Amino acid sequence: MINGSLETLTWAHQTQLTQDDLEIFDTPKERADATTRLAESAPRLFSAGLNAVIIEWDLAKLVPKAAVDSYGGAVWCMATNHAQTRLAVGTEDGHIRIFDITNNALVYKSCFNKVNSRILSVAWSQDDKTIVTGSADSCVRIWDAATHAMSARMTLPKEGRDSTLVWSVVVLKSGTIVSGDSRGRVSFWNPNMRVIEQEFRALGADVLCLTADESGHTVFASGVDPKITQFKLLAGGSVAAESAINGAAGKKKLVIRPKKWQLAGFRRYHTHDVRAIAVSSHLDNDLIISGGTDTQVAYCQARPFPNENPHRQPCFPPLNSVIGVASEANLILQRQGNTLKLWALGKAEPASRSLADQMESGQALQVYQRQKDLLRMELKTKTNLLCSTISPSGSLIAASDAEGPKLYSVTYVDDSRSTVRVRRIGEFPPPDFVPDFSENLGAVQMRFTADETRLVIATAEGFVSVVDITGWKSKQFATVRRHCGHRTTESEVETDAGSNDVPTHPGLARHQAAVAVETRTITSMALSKDGEYIATSDSTGSIIVSQISGEQHIVVPQLGQGKKSEWPTSLAFDEKSQLVIPTSLNHLYVFDVAKNAFTDWSKQYSLAEMPHTYNMMADCVGGVTTNPEEPSCVYAYSASHITRIDLDMPPGPRGAVLNVHKRKQIEERIIAKVLEEKGEVDRRSEKQAKRKRKQSVGAQINGHAVMDVDRDADAPSMGDKAEAAANGAGEDVDADEPYKGKDWESTVVARLREAGIDADSPNNFRMTQRYQNLMHASFIDRNTMVVIERPWIDVAVTLPSAYHRHKYGA
Repeated sequence: MINGSLETLTWAHQTQLTQDDLEIFDTPKERADATTRLAESAPRLFSAGLNAVIIEWDLAKLVPKAAVDSYGGAVWCMATNHAQTRLAVGTEDGHIRIFDITNNALVYKSCFNKVNSRILSVAWSQDDKTIVTGSADSCVRIWDAATHAMSARMTLPKEGRDSTLVWSVVVLKSGTIVSGDSRGRVSFWNPNMRVIEQEFRALGADVLCLTADESGHTVFASGVDPKITQFKLLAGGSVAAESAINGAAGKKKLVIRPKKWQLAGFRRYHTHDVRAIAVSSHLDNDLIISGGTDTQVAYCQARPFPNENPHRQPCFPPLNSVIGVASEANLILQRQGNTLKLWALGKAEPASRSLADQMESGQALQVYQRQKDLLRMELKTKTNLLCSTISPSGSLIAASDAEGPKLYSVTYVDDSRSTVRVRRIGEFPPPDFVPDFSENLGAVQMRFTADETRLVIATAEGFVSVVDITGWKSKQFATVRRHCGHRTTESEVETDAGSNDVPTHPGLARHQAAVAVETRTITSMALSKDGEYIATSDSTGSIIVSQISGEQHIVVPQLGQGKKSEWPTSLAFDEKSQLVIPTSLNHLYVFDVAKNAFTDWSKQYSLAEMPHTYNMMADCVGGVTTNPEEPSCVYAYSASHITRIDLDMPPGPRGAVLNVHKRKQIEERIIAKVLEEKGEVDRRSEKQAKRKRKQSVGAQINGHAVMDVDRDADAPSMGDKAEAAANGAGEDVDADEPYKGKDWESTVVARLREAGIDADSPNNFRMTQRYQNLMHASFIDRNTMVVIERPWIDVAVTLPSAYHRHKYGA
């Protein structure tokens, strides 16, 4: 969708049989099998907006799957019932329309009576028998879902002459209706009396979104005033959920306690309008997830709210090849919407030390020529671009939308290399890069080989095609190979890999209809440095390594252990052509393609021995790059860090300090402290030695025997006694006695170990967090890395004005 106004999204996942299904499936076994199929099917995503079209999205192909007219103008809200069989849609003309979504359908079914205002919010009751709507005429209405008749209308007061806009409604398990409106108020309605039981001034401006936890005892609200406000249901002064648990455990007569809602707290996680908020109850701990105009998605645990600090997902995560780098030409390709931007890298002073030393010291290269914006090319496409890539020499650019891939040539206009000309190359792609029955030609991943002789294309339907592009100047292209491993299950890949039919389709080899072949979305792709292997992963977590020209397929064993499944977040080949696989749980696997097995390092350390700091990072690794100067090392990066990992070394202690800058500060602080202590001891020792020398000289002058002076040389004088008393020491106690013969180097080592820095263990997993909101990192030369970041503050200046809060005294 390009320049489309998206107002509402909703998910649907039918898991129960309808009445019609119960009539079709007679036996319990048939019904059980049908229910299992529903549960295993993928959820469905619907969207709608001001263009009056309801769209269902194909989550595997990343394209619209179905589209129907709303029959009522702009769509402001949608909601599915709890059985996931009906979709209620609120439109501009004041009607609620019901669409049937059973059996993967999206069909208009019925229409409710009209109200003289647009429908802004809609929600279903827990039993799906009633529908609650909020509208732009200050009213909350209750509808009978069966008869389509309005059973109640509840009116909110106005502020001034303008009507109150009811932006959000929620129906709790108890039947209580919660509404949020343009006055910044959250209202709790009695479902039987149809009156407001309690009302709170939750925000300073419009309440745009509401959500509740699974129990219905906690409600969250947010909106134009970007603070997130929490309400809790209290029973007898304690939280209702805790009272219910204690009452059940006590086995005493149940005492009905009055229940009241209370504003429990609030926090500001965003700077601009919050447009969506949800509570996820599918994990061990409920999560609050919110997002809005400031482009950030924030989440935190619900139980400790508002004392929990949120984790924020960046607006430009380092995923899906948004950035492409031409290492030989020092060019950067950026994809945004339907636009391609080409940048020429600046120039920096050469590195004086190895990159590892630079990371250790925090030294950055001095840039003496900034980057140049060479090209901004807006493509005429019907959809946004799905992927893009640039060849190592920068002479070719490939990009694809939902209609298919396109190839462009890049040439410089003059010798100054400040202006480029881009032309589309015709006759690309070749017609056979996908089978004839393939309905979707869009590519989701593309990569050029290092010698630029071939372009590997992963399509939205799971095909991985290798296209020969050596004849691009004469517009001659040929499909060398088409791999279909992601269109089969893992057990079927090995059977189909030996087929001599090039190109082949596993489903056809088994005489299977194309529509019945399992399709997955290919999420990552990597090519080996020697141009021999392609590695691809899909949305189910399967990883397949294929020969670029041959027929061999290797299925990487399942990642993770036990019930904790892991998904690869990126793929990369190191300098030894080993496949490096970071996962969603921040583990790192290394797979030896030649041996068809995980490496010894991976077997020993991937699951149990990762450093705690790396393992518990809030964001997953989005990419891996390698330095030609360090064949045994890889650099894993996410939005918040870059970590250097030596695959020939153990990971080191689990509690080690990984951040090289923090590590350096701790080392400097501890060493300085120990040196200060040593200097103080040396100063006192020197002072004591000077006293002894003075006593010895005085004794010789007075004619005393040296032996007598030596015998009493250690006795403190009156002044020394006073100084010792001032320092809290006894007359006969030597303050420096504990420090005599002390090994200061061992002291430093011990204190460093207490702080998480073990000098005797390998310093692996060196991490830097100098760069935030990282989009990409890769090497363009030996020991030369280019890092592309998009600081959020630069994004913030382009956003519209935020809600202004009046501050006292300002």
